[in-house]
Amino acid sequence: MKSRKVGYDCASSSSTRAVGQFFDIYAKNFDAIYGHTGHRSAFGRWVDRAFRQVMVRRFEETLRQTEKPAIHSVLDIGCGPGRYTAAFALQGKEAVGVDIAEEMLKIAQDNIDTHNVTADLVLGDYLSVRFDRVFDAACLMGFFDYIEDPVPILKKLAAEVTSEFYASFPKSGGFLAWQRHIRYRLRRCPLWLYSKRDVEDALIASGFAGCYEIRDFGRDWYVVVHIQSTG
Repeated sequence: MKSRKVGYDCASSSSTRAVGQFFDIYAKNFDAIYGHTGHRSAFGRWVDRAFRQVMVRRFEETLRQTEKPAIHSVLDIGCGPGRYTAAFALQGKEAVGVDIAEEMLKIAQDNIDTHNVTADLVLGDYLSVRFDRVFDAACLMGFFDYIEDPVPILKKLAAEVTSEFYASFPKSGGFLAWQRHIRYRLRRCPLWLYSKRDVEDALIASGFAGCYEIRDFGRDWYVVVHIQSTG
């Protein structure tokens, strides 16, 4: 049987609102996954251990990508608590974070201030945000989990990013994917899971055929797209 993205809530606007409302409430618990597991329940700590390994791996890999001297600016889409945004600023990059959850951006500002760096934060749905500049790179970690159709996002990136972007897509199939889907459904937050074919189809439909890498990170597909290769 052909694999497909798993999700629910087909109305895009209501889906976006649901995600924003979920993360306004979940913001502090979500940020705890990055290390403050003592504040979590026993089940939450188990989930953290199961998820944290891949989160750390994709964090380290993304910073390895952005440390290139040619990367001067990074757009962090779905920046959440700002861990990536602050890290990009620490690398000396011009960093801009975008998120639809106001409570997430409050935590992001705290994280940025803690590291004594400067970065811009924008409240809004990425598809609706307009920039008067372009960026060398973009980061979309843990973002496509909540996007029903990734193609409009990917096409917008092609116009706003000049060099490359890095994205994670949560894998469909397996126990962790199943239990995560159930947890998010109970919390009425849309969640979308992808097969490798789903990711490839979205990238090709967005005009990135032949210029992407897809790596298996266990829970996620980690994708690097070289936009300059499309020229």
